Amino acid sequence: MVTARNQKLFIDMLPEPMLFVTPGGVVVTANRAASDLLRVRETELVRANLCDLIVEPPDKLLSYLVRCSRGRQFSIALFTFKRPGHAEVQCRCEGALFLQRSHRSEAMLVIRQRLKTEATKRFVALNDQIATLNRARHRLETVVQTRTSDLVAAQAALQELSAKLLQAQDEERRHLAHELHDSTSQVLTAIQLNLSMMLDSKEQIPDNLRGHLSETVALTNQVIGEVRAVSHLLHPPLLDEAGLPLALQSFVDGFEERSDIAVSMEIASTFSRVSVELETAVFRIVQECLTNIHRHSGSKIATVALSEQEGVVRLEIRDEGCGIPGEVFDDRNGTKFKLGLGLRGMRERVRRLGGVIDFSDANPGARIRVRLPYRRAGAPTAKAGPEAVTAPQ
Repeated sequence: MVTARNQKLFIDMLPEPMLFVTPGGVVVTANRAASDLLRVRETELVRANLCDLIVEPPDKLLSYLVRCSRGRQFSIALFTFKRPGHAEVQCRCEGALFLQRSHRSEAMLVIRQRLKTEATKRFVALNDQIATLNRARHRLETVVQTRTSDLVAAQAALQELSAKLLQAQDEERRHLAHELHDSTSQVLTAIQLNLSMMLDSKEQIPDNLRGHLSETVALTNQVIGEVRAVSHLLHPPLLDEAGLPLALQSFVDGFEERSDIAVSMEIASTFSRVSVELETAVFRIVQECLTNIHRHSGSKIATVALSEQEGVVRLEIRDEGCGIPGEVFDDRNGTKFKLGLGLRGMRERVRRLGGVIDFSDANPGARIRVRLPYRRAGAPTAKAGPEAVTAPQ
């Protein structure tokens, strides 16, 4: 075990003058070489304050000692020490952290008599510049860490806001769909019935008015159909009543009629009811993908595959059109370049449920794969993890 006595015997054997000093400048230990250089007895050096033994202002020494006590890398500075009889000696101090006890650190100073050469001056100046650069680097690292923390917090807040907006959007769609189905459609149906009764009545109606009534009945029937279609697009009642497979099949049937695109549906027979959030997310993703195929791809066919394997819901949508446009990904390195609102919405839905979405080229066409953790109906929503979006390979 290294005792204080053994330590003192060891440093007394060294030829270099050495002092062990607290950050406040109090000498804790000194060796014989330091006593000989400063011409002060060892007993007088111990517990003496270096501020009383140097010519320079105390602030310079204290600042240097604090810098020395922060790390094990040596820090160098020049000081002029006083000797008895008003003599002075210029020395170069090399100091670094020696040990740390009870939250108090001591700096080990190696004191060398200064060589008055130009090379020494340049070395000391270079050391000062390195110390200045190190301090600037530490300040910059602190600023970067602070800014990074702020950015992470802002990103988390933005993702939370996006999730709330999507939830509010779904709730508003459900509300509007119910209003259109339960109120507007009922009123239009009543109007259509009244007009039909007028046409079927035995009262004499001029031929020109009867023609207008017939045309009005036809227009009313058309509006009723369009209102029902809009209601189902906003929020299909089958999604709540019968589940995801039947809701998707109903949507795809209507989509084929409106778009003249043949859609092949492949839904596993074992697929059961899942949570409301998961059913809504899958339905909206399929809805957005097929809408994009109709608007942008030029493909006349599309496939939708849905299954559940080993606790993971797997969804794949594919077409044979023009592929993913250049403004979505940078083809040179596969990095996300720009996403439209629809793709951003899909990505946010998947992220919120802790899943993964993958955009890739299918040659020809495009393929979108989604993997979501299976959550049975009535289970709480999964906590959103880091977003995972894979670019085309």
